[in-house]
Amino acid sequence: MKIELITKREDLAVLAPRWDELALSDSRDGFFRTSGWYCAWMEHIRPDAQPFVIVVRNNDGDLVGLAPLCRGAYRDLGIQLNSIFWAGREVVSGDFLDFLADAEVRPQVIAAILEYLQENRSRWGLLVLGELVDGADSYMALEVLAKQHDLALRRQEERICPYIALPAKFEDYLGTLGSSTRYHIRRRMRDVERTGARVEVFEAGQDMPVHLDSLIRLHLARWNKDNLPGTMGRDGFAPFLRQICTNPPKGSRCRLYQLTHEETPVASLLTFHFGESALYYQAGWDPDSSLAALSPAVVLMAHSIRDAIQLGLRYYEFLRGDEAYKSRWSKTCRKTATLLLGRSFAAKQYLRVSAIKDLVKRSFQQHGETLRDDAATEQMGNHASL
Repeated sequence: MKIELITKREDLAVLAPRWDELALSDSRDGFFRTSGWYCAWMEHIRPDAQPFVIVVRNNDGDLVGLAPLCRGAYRDLGIQLNSIFWAGREVVSGDFLDFLADAEVRPQVIAAILEYLQENRSRWGLLVLGELVDGADSYMALEVLAKQHDLALRRQEERICPYIALPAKFEDYLGTLGSSTRYHIRRRMRDVERTGARVEVFEAGQDMPVHLDSLIRLHLARWNKDNLPGTMGRDGFAPFLRQICTNPPKGSRCRLYQLTHEETPVASLLTFHFGESALYYQAGWDPDSSLAALSPAVVLMAHSIRDAIQLGLRYYEFLRGDEAYKSRWSKTCRKTATLLLGRSFAAKQYLRVSAIKDLVKRSFQQHGETLRDDAATEQMGNHASL
């Protein structure tokens, strides 16, 4: 295996065709590893970061794997650490990030990349590899790397990622749900249809910037109603999303579902289709609309799931987060986690302090649970003496 390091943005374009072939080879999880996602994120979210793409070639010079990394500052607890990390994660919530490799040489590619990182350890103090599928081969290889080279290791940001293994028919899927949830979905779809509202689906090129503006407006309206900022209000998010949706990463399709009532968009939901997966990304609705009481987001979610089934996809991914609404749509999930590997003295100290904070937090939580249990026991005793 031969290693090549790419650190200039202008050199990324020549890699893109093969990069995206490797992403497509993971037909379930490769979307957030595409070159399009990487480059859009670097341009709009972290323009201060430098590419640190490790390219692996076989002895014939063929590109057989790469690590879509970047180099920049990691900031927390008032400190700043020289770090290497996945691109495409911060702010925009890229999930299932990982190394890319031809399946038949994947173990060798991962080993070569990690060996390169270790040999060039003077170029980083902290290695941050987030949103790895728990128990994946790369995850285990990183644990071995930390143990072999006395690197401080921290596991954090454990996420639940619900998904639906899609059946052949939408009615079959509804049959897997509880009776009350199934009734609620069907009723809301009928209720909205009776209002004369219509669900439209838009893809790249179909006035997508206009429809994205509606999604962003509705998303912010929904969160501002609860006095919260909403993800789409963060710096760089809107132009990032416009770039991704008007020029989708290779092998993907963006599908924006819009509910229009009286010629006004009142709800919107965005998914990406890639390989065998539909990925639910963001939604928003007008909390002051007359349709707000009819669960417009539920209606659009149902349409997007039915659409994915009809298009022959195998998975509907809700991505990270254990929000209660997701559990109504699915009981199956995967887990992801972030691994931090500290090499420098400052990084190791940071990880030690983080571990102490975790310990203190757990102690307070356990103390609070004990107090609640004691209060409950005392209350039961009082009731028993009456």
